[in-house]
Amino acid sequence: MSSSTDLSPEHVHCNLGFPPEAGITSQTGTVSAALWQFEPGSTYELQGPVSALHVISAPVKGRYHHTYFADGHRKWSRMQPAFHMNLVSSGEHPRGLFTGTQRFTVLHIYLPHSIVEGLARECSAVADSQSITLIDPMCSYDPDVEAICRQVVREMANPDRCARVMLDALAHALAIRLLRAHSNISRSSMLAPKGTANPRDWRLRLAIDYLEAHVAEDVGLQEIADAAGLSITHLTTLFRDGTGEPPHRYLMRRRFERACEMLANPCVSISDVAHLCGFANSGHLTTVVRKRLDMTPTEFRRNLLA
Repeated sequence: MSSSTDLSPEHVHCNLGFPPEAGITSQTGTVSAALWQFEPGSTYELQGPVSALHVISAPVKGRYHHTYFADGHRKWSRMQPAFHMNLVSSGEHPRGLFTGTQRFTVLHIYLPHSIVEGLARECSAVADSQSITLIDPMCSYDPDVEAICRQVVREMANPDRCARVMLDALAHALAIRLLRAHSNISRSSMLAPKGTANPRDWRLRLAIDYLEAHVAEDVGLQEIADAAGLSITHLTTLFRDGTGEPPHRYLMRRRFERACEMLANPCVSISDVAHLCGFANSGHLTTVVRKRLDMTPTEFRRNLLA
């Protein structure tokens, strides 16, 4: 299924010190999936090289704060809500730190790179000499990936004689989705039909970059649209198709995620975190954090630094 050094379910079991809640291996023996349940109040660490496969990870119950390192460098740190995916790409040496205030369950799908590459060549989407690289969406939401993940969970929960064959089929569907939306060939004309917004559309990238640079400001739709050279209608459509969210909801989520990141720094006051992340005041920040995490910013900071 994978090389002996890969981050397989067996390696995760050894790394974490406990077995998965459920697991399944495909009929061909090439793909596997596992559900891992974590208790609140602890910080978990998971690391290990992935040489011949990709690990797709998404919480299916609850949410947690996830800090991700690749090859020794921190890539991102943010809250990971249910069915928001991150991807450990083949060839990386990952290290993840994650903690939650409530019990949470995470799905791992262990997908061989050979399947991804084989499908790309079978579709004639790449030249024989071109390599395929999958790109971590960094906790972004993809409704197609969510649908596949939910079906994988159902196959594990209610296995029958078809479940292992179904996992092979779901792995192929997942690989195709990742090629279309989360790879170095996602802009290929073969994979992006005319009239379909692509998550990596350069205009969407402009809009997102503008929002990230002005996350603490009162940014209007017209201002974002102007920055990307789009009409408001086109901007909204592009955002929904590319991120699964309208611009305003994306901005609110990023403000919350940035606030969670800044709360990890005890030198920054709660009031300053609120101001720097675009909240009206510390009370507004407290309301949002309590609604999403069922705790105050002070309690969240205490848990992070414990």
